[in-house]
Amino acid sequence: MRGWVRLVALAIVVVAALPAAAVAQVRGGTIRVGMDADTTTMDPHRSTAAVDRQVYNNVYSKLVDIDARFGIVPQLAQTWEIKGGGLVYVFKLRRGVKFHDGTEFNADIVKWNFDRMRDPELASPRRSEIAPVKDVKVLDPFTVEITLSSPFAPLLSVLTDRAGMMVSRAAVEKYKDDFARNPVGTGPFRFVEWVKDDHLTLKRFDGYWEAGLPHLDEVVYRPIPDSSVRFTAMRTGQIDIMHQIHPKDVATAKTERGMKVSEIASLWWQGIHLNNQVAPFTNKTIRQAVWYAVDRSVIQRVAYFGSGAPGWGPFPPSMWAQDRDFTDWKRDPAKVKARLAEGGMPNGFAFTVKGWNQPTQIQELQIVQAELKEVGVDMKIELLEFGKLLADLNSHNFAALRIGWSGRPDPDGNAHVFLHSKGGLNRVRYSNPKMDKLLDQARSEGDQAKRKALYAQVTRLAAEDAPYIWLHHDAEVKVWSEHVKGFEHISDGMMRFKGVWLDKR
Repeated sequence: MRGWVRLVALAIVVVAALPAAAVAQVRGGTIRVGMDADTTTMDPHRSTAAVDRQVYNNVYSKLVDIDARFGIVPQLAQTWEIKGGGLVYVFKLRRGVKFHDGTEFNADIVKWNFDRMRDPELASPRRSEIAPVKDVKVLDPFTVEITLSSPFAPLLSVLTDRAGMMVSRAAVEKYKDDFARNPVGTGPFRFVEWVKDDHLTLKRFDGYWEAGLPHLDEVVYRPIPDSSVRFTAMRTGQIDIMHQIHPKDVATAKTERGMKVSEIASLWWQGIHLNNQVAPFTNKTIRQAVWYAVDRSVIQRVAYFGSGAPGWGPFPPSMWAQDRDFTDWKRDPAKVKARLAEGGMPNGFAFTVKGWNQPTQIQELQIVQAELKEVGVDMKIELLEFGKLLADLNSHNFAALRIGWSGRPDPDGNAHVFLHSKGGLNRVRYSNPKMDKLLDQARSEGDQAKRKALYAQVTRLAAEDAPYIWLHHDAEVKVWSEHVKGFEHISDGMMRFKGVWLDKR
């Protein structure tokens, strides 16, 4: 059964705190977090934004979590057993866990959470992530059995993220759609307030199930979209830790006194979504023309100052699924001309790409714009604030839209939701039965070598169909003040604060 729970082992850099004898853990204090965007919703069953997950990891406990080496570790589920050839998962749940509203966590709540995510009326993005779940049965008050319709290798990995986050049934029934602004979980911090575009505040939950945690009194998230302003806030002590730093500022940050910098491989991919049901991108050869027009190496060198890696598919270099033998992603103007002619647009065409009004992404799009112009394609750039960009993506209101994906530990999470015809984040409305079959086979296969071969086919078919123009895989960088202790930097990029404390001596 080991094949069913094996996860990618990434290069992890953990900046360790000083030994306990030198710096004792201190209880109390507020950590101020500089974010690259505002939270979009506090309901994990509805969320599609990476920024939301940063907050969720401190409000909601999950059935299972990942450790610094991406091993699956217990959280709300203390133990689990996989039976029936990978079709049946039996979870033994932790007893004595309370939600922030005082209600009890138990097996009935787990079943209700799965039922909610699977409800077509909710239209949850989680529905696609747990699509293989056939039935959830309560065996006793603290034992739940999940039966799958087919073997699903990534299940435990999926449950380390939003699909595994348990929300309060009582709170959902009380607040209904307003639950998104009145979240209730079982995590180390409880929600206090959210003032849009200003701050989101969490306070220590004294009833948290892990003894002695958390150490902090409060976590305050501040959205500071401009990376230069965010870095200045870090340098001047207005924030204690920052999410996302402009690549040009990394070298400077490493020389700053009192500042810690950690740069590791990430799970991210960045790319342009091409709406396959909006002209001219209904035509595959036109999408291919854009594919071959882009020089991803220039983007990495200029926009990202050499950090990260060029992107030609959903799998980053840190992931075992990446097809390192694939080379048909480099800029080729001759192929662009041929594809334009084949698509009936030999003199080029014009289109508008929507993007986030953020410096790195603006520069990235300007590079693509110049490269397309050289081959006769006029790409106009429309810049939006992040919430509007996400809304347009989710409503299919675009011909082309540039946005990234924060990645998942298992390669299924980087591909299936975007490339499968029934994928929960397939906003480009791409559909190819061959791709569906490959993705379904890959998530049903327990042997990693066989999965890798299937994902190589996924990479090549995705390049041929070009529903997305992958551009770059980011480096995962975190910057924090040296008085922040106990912080572990993990490649999923999520900031977990339950074990963090402040030492301002």
